[in-house]
Amino acid sequence: MTAEVIAISNQKGGVAKTTTTMSLGACLAEAGCRTLIVDLDSQANLTLAAGLDPNTINDTIVDLFDGKSNGTTRKKTVMENLHILPGDLRLSRVERALYEKGSYEETLRNILRPWIDQYDFILLDCPPSFGAMTIIALIAADRVLIPVQPEYYAAQGLTRLLKIARFIKERTGRDVSYHVLVTMLDVRNRIHVLVLDKLREHYSEIMLDTLINVDTNLRECPAPGEPIIIYEPKSRASQEYRDLAREIIQKVRI
Repeated sequence: MTAEVIAISNQKGGVAKTTTTMSLGACLAEAGCRTLIVDLDSQANLTLAAGLDPNTINDTIVDLFDGKSNGTTRKKTVMENLHILPGDLRLSRVERALYEKGSYEETLRNILRPWIDQYDFILLDCPPSFGAMTIIALIAADRVLIPVQPEYYAAQGLTRLLKIARFIKERTGRDVSYHVLVTMLDVRNRIHVLVLDKLREHYSEIMLDTLINVDTNLRECPAPGEPIIIYEPKSRASQEYRDLAREIIQKVRI
């Protein structure tokens, strides 16, 4: 069995991409799935959330892009089945360099190839933009998970991302699935409820059943470098991300 590669992407920041990558990865690992999470954002927030310091860590995914890795890029996390390819601030330089290449589209797929047979899932935490890093992630992915906060402008950006993702699918000829995940939902907020209804109306075929509600525990758990299911295992967010993991596993098995 080869890994199911899932790009977690939205060009808008603040919609819980990194939180979802960390939390979903941990829940997949808890369910017994060998899982690798990959930090592709120069802010390196996923690396921090995993308890690693991007300013002092040796050998990150940047060294894989540069062909200078010493073979220790993959790091352990607090969970047995969960590993990470950490990132650092130099990713912004890597992204600029990608544009200078004649052909860079398959770069990430080639980097991930040694690990494809070692994991059940590989989750790609994409930067909040449509730059070269996001493009190579979408090309490497079997699925694209799009976290969307139920607010007007966040929902507007969904249409653009789907157009770009489908264009990439047509160019590569790969059969890629798309899923919309509503995050940071506050059912007390009238706008959130209205936007959620609109999303269900227009994107019913790709909307996931799982909803991720607002939970302050999700803001707190990155500080100690622990996923939500370790930091507060009985929280609402932990249960919702476990539900998401089960839903993703079910869709992969269909």
